[in-house]
Amino acid sequence: MPTFASRVFLTPTGHLADANAIRQHPAEAASWIWHPDKLPTETAVLRFRLRFTLVHEEALLLHVTGDQRFQLRCDTREITFGPDRCDVEHWTVQSVRLPLAAGEHELEALVWYIGEPAGVASRIDAAGRNAVYPPMCQMSWRGGFLLHAEGPASSLLTTGEAPWTVEDLTDAVEMRPHQIRHYHDVGPAFAFNLERWAVRDARPAAVIVPPFTVNPYGVRRPGWCLFPAFLPEQRRVPWTGGRIRALRQTHDDSPIRRDDILAPEIAAWQKLIAAGVPITIPPHSKLTVLWDLENYYCGYPVTRAQGGQDSLIEWSWAEGLYQETSLEEVDEQSAKGHRGEIENKVFLGITDHWQIGAQPSTETPSLWWRCGRYVRVRVSTAGAPLVLTHLGLLTTGYPLDPVADWKSSDASWDSLMPLFMRTYQIGAHELWADCPYYEQMSYVGDNLLSALSNYAWCDDVRLSRRAIELFEWSRKSSGLVAERYPSAWRQECPTYSLLWPIMLRDYAWWREDAAFVRSMLPGLRSVLAEFDGLAHADGLLHHLPGWPYVDWVPEWAPTGCGPGVREGDSSIINLIWVLSLLAAAQVEEAFGDPRLAQRQQEIARQVFHLVMARYWDDHRALLLDTHGSESASEHAQMYALLTGLLEADKAQDCLAALRKGEGMAKATIGISFYLLDALYSYGEEDEFHRRLDFWRPLPGQGFTATPEGPEPGRSDSHPWGSHPAWHTLASIAGVRPAAPGFARVKIAPLPGPIDHFDAKVAHPRGAIQVQFRRSANQRPHFEVTLPDGVVGVLVFDGQSHDLHPGRTTLPAE
Repeated sequence: MPTFASRVFLTPTGHLADANAIRQHPAEAASWIWHPDKLPTETAVLRFRLRFTLVHEEALLLHVTGDQRFQLRCDTREITFGPDRCDVEHWTVQSVRLPLAAGEHELEALVWYIGEPAGVASRIDAAGRNAVYPPMCQMSWRGGFLLHAEGPASSLLTTGEAPWTVEDLTDAVEMRPHQIRHYHDVGPAFAFNLERWAVRDARPAAVIVPPFTVNPYGVRRPGWCLFPAFLPEQRRVPWTGGRIRALRQTHDDSPIRRDDILAPEIAAWQKLIAAGVPITIPPHSKLTVLWDLENYYCGYPVTRAQGGQDSLIEWSWAEGLYQETSLEEVDEQSAKGHRGEIENKVFLGITDHWQIGAQPSTETPSLWWRCGRYVRVRVSTAGAPLVLTHLGLLTTGYPLDPVADWKSSDASWDSLMPLFMRTYQIGAHELWADCPYYEQMSYVGDNLLSALSNYAWCDDVRLSRRAIELFEWSRKSSGLVAERYPSAWRQECPTYSLLWPIMLRDYAWWREDAAFVRSMLPGLRSVLAEFDGLAHADGLLHHLPGWPYVDWVPEWAPTGCGPGVREGDSSIINLIWVLSLLAAAQVEEAFGDPRLAQRQQEIARQVFHLVMARYWDDHRALLLDTHGSESASEHAQMYALLTGLLEADKAQDCLAALRKGEGMAKATIGISFYLLDALYSYGEEDEFHRRLDFWRPLPGQGFTATPEGPEPGRSDSHPWGSHPAWHTLASIAGVRPAAPGFARVKIAPLPGPIDHFDAKVAHPRGAIQVQFRRSANQRPHFEVTLPDGVVGVLVFDGQSHDLHPGRTTLPAE
């Protein structure tokens, strides 16, 4: 059901140094509450309730948050779920406007906290795989719930003042580890006992942290520092549909057989999901149904049923089925084959359970959303028949809608645009998730690519702005930007820390937001100062802290670092440093200190000169990965090209090496973004388009989103694999900002075999539109429309043409 409340966005006040010492947020007037018999550091599932009466119709302004997660409803209708993922020093408080009529109402907050297990060294070792954890991307301090109402209703609703009650539902939810073969860190599986879930044993809620009081001596109270929410509410929409693909009257895990696909009972189940026609499952029955959603979805499972006491309903989610003859054979090397095919494949997925109670009717609750293309529903009944009246989802995700458009003479390429956009939409939540199925974490390298497509395709770029801000906050632990953030267990990656200045530069160029960019300057300078301190006396970076990840190249297994990286002798690491310095210099020149910009440019040139002196191989005419070795990669060549500092002859050598492709480690699906960008930058039209061939077969292979990598891959939905969406508009159509705030545009198309295209690109002042036609005699024709106040240049076939606001036709009509 859609929410009937709306978020209100407060402006952050004060400085972090004053957080929890000087009042900065209205919600600091409320108390944090919890169950009186539960420690706030132990796993708990609690339901808070408050009945209240309004004398007059009122539009309440509520500020609400919880740790770790909460779902707030009023009169059974959704208000807000949260908090938006964050860290403890910027703990998100969602402010919502809630219009209510006069009369009696009830607020209900479902809040849960999952404690970290003790004595586990790693989440991927044997002990760790069998333990229950909160999601890795969920940072936390301790369990708690807080709500503050402004205005006349404050004493009626505010926690610590109003008579909130709390029910302990912990025993109604068993938490179990998932049996997934790949690295997986989105929290536990849930098994609900709905008989216990329905029991009300309410107690007065206990105050665990009283209202904030000012400390004039600058002593900061430990714990949550309240911070306003910046993002809109996640979009939650009821959905049902798809197709029932197989059914069997057992629960065995053997491969799907032809008899399962042809089972006559499928028709009745299809009517259930298509038209809501109820289906009755007799007593003492077992059955397994394979439901193909026919697209990739993220959502909360919703089952409605009547009767069926002691029946067990199980939902399992998978992105695709495995080409193995038994479940035991599935491992990290198992292939899935065509994603739309199920016969002779086995199912392995994320599984939640609901045990039906004695209630005459049931709707299954969910603590967190799941995702995938396939749902396996298993039902076992006890002594009473179970009537299923609804199977569906409450889909969830950030309200991300494209405003850009693309149509061309290449129908095959055009067919990929919905797949690319679908991938971004299902990876967009409270942060840009690397993959919604396996991790749901926000990585710098992944977010950089998601953000660029966000800028080109959408007007709403708040999620990308939020990512930049989150990564800046992550510096407090080590001085470096964390590889992923928020993250309960910190991960250090110096290469991703070096990508953050590039991410900031991209935002500064694609959007008009000078105040935000300037607020990031202290972090930008701090990060680069850390690398100044890490540089060796010879001027290069050698041994670096953390995990200096480069790419998941098969030859670089298992760490993805590449030759010389761990040993402290890498051209690639130093070239990424050069790119970071150059990006920072652009930001300083436009928004900060030109003297710092000059210094960063000088360091970048010095480092680049040292790289060329140490790693250039005259014999092979390319850059080596490490000194004294024959190892070479596409990575060294493409990063060198992207610096723009190569001499003309050496640039041609690097391009020739990329075209030839022999004896070099190849960039994988995500990192190939930089390869395509290097080819575009040097006008390598044929090679650029040849490198797009990986993506063209994806729809024919059954993919509904872009995968993390080629078979045998892990995730079937990974936004870094959709970067050609950006290259379509920014490289094939060639629309890119030529000045901060996109005040100027440079349009330099690289259409290759495409004879015509119509491109519409998002811009902060309105869309940029480019129409390209190639006539029968191969003469180009352009029609370009720029928003008011935007000027630029069109570059094609070695000629430049000035562009002005409004419509420009070339050749002139």
